Amino acid sequence: KVTPERVRFYLFDRFLTYPFRLGEVLGGVGPFKATSLIASWLSDRAHFSGRAESDMNYEEWLRARFGRGVTDLVFRPLVEKTWGVPLHELHWRLARQRIAVGSLREVMAQIITGKRSKLFQSQFYPYGTFLYPQKGYGTIPERMADAIVKAGGQITTSAQVEKLIVRDGRVRSVVYRRDGAEETVEGDHVISTLPVSIFADMLSPEKPDADLDAARQAAPALRFRKLILVYLVVNKPQVYPYGVAFFPGKEFRFGRTWEQKNFSPGMAPGNQTVFGAEITCWETDPLWKAEDKDIFEMIIPQLERCNLIRRSEVAECFTVRLGYVYPVWDTHFERNLSIVEKYVSRVENLIINGRPGLFFYNNLHHSLEMGFLSADHVLSGKPKAEQWERDALRFREYRLVE
Repeated sequence: KVTPERVRFYLFDRFLTYPFRLGEVLGGVGPFKATSLIASWLSDRAHFSGRAESDMNYEEWLRARFGRGVTDLVFRPLVEKTWGVPLHELHWRLARQRIAVGSLREVMAQIITGKRSKLFQSQFYPYGTFLYPQKGYGTIPERMADAIVKAGGQITTSAQVEKLIVRDGRVRSVVYRRDGAEETVEGDHVISTLPVSIFADMLSPEKPDADLDAARQAAPALRFRKLILVYLVVNKPQVYPYGVAFFPGKEFRFGRTWEQKNFSPGMAPGNQTVFGAEITCWETDPLWKAEDKDIFEMIIPQLERCNLIRRSEVAECFTVRLGYVYPVWDTHFERNLSIVEKYVSRVENLIINGRPGLFFYNNLHHSLEMGFLSADHVLSGKPKAEQWERDALRFREYRLVE
């Protein structure tokens, strides 16, 4: 289903259209603040002139392109809320991948013209829209599973992988536990989307290996942020007319909200809607193990403040908690990731893939392409270094379109 983007940012106690519009922005910041932001941009642009991207961190990358004023107003609170570390401890590559506009000048051009760059255009659907399955993204893996079973394949669920037996440079078998019993399966190829931070400890070679020892030491430093998806069943047809809204402000514990019914009417009954909010945290945060009712009590005053939902309108609240969602690209992540990849590259029939497996931050369509390319490699019969490792290079050039 072709769906309008309808993205908003909650800034200056109001919802601003994104891409930003000149009248809305000026109405929010005022002429004096706008002048200050432009002056900050010009100052930082001169300060960082001549600095290579590779010599910067996330904060410096932002200031060089948007100035300290815009960085502190919009980017810093949202980024630090999402990744849980100070802006200067994050890698510049994360900024380049996530932020699809290259400078304040480009933002101003979009504000004035109302048009976004070609990066946001696709041959598959009209400008300002995206594709959304009528019954939600879950239908994609469901259809894939149906096709696998129909073709004679087998899918095992509710099983925990415990180790991969490596012999003579190949994974010979995978050991997993299901219903309390240990089981083993063999295969010609293994494609793993297990989180890279815990994956190295599951590899079981025939004899001690220095590269694997180094990988096991480096892997825990590749950290993931947890994600709590808060779902509110609301007794009204619609909360807001947007698809997604971002909340940079520190006064909001969530960073993004969405209403899937606005993507596709089939996602909720006509007289009700489901409103979602995303909260990132660490595993050690009390919030990660908090009861649903406590999370509801935390966010409902924040939603009421925005005049979105009243407590009396909520029929039900529940959460879904995901353990390995946002890879934290700190300033050392490339070094640690390369140490893990060094050992994996020696195991010919082993591919690490997907967002948690490759420690990449990407969109859904990127993940689908990763799957297609890994399947192409397996079917080709070519050595991993000849095809897969070459194709995987493109993953680092993915740009998020938000």
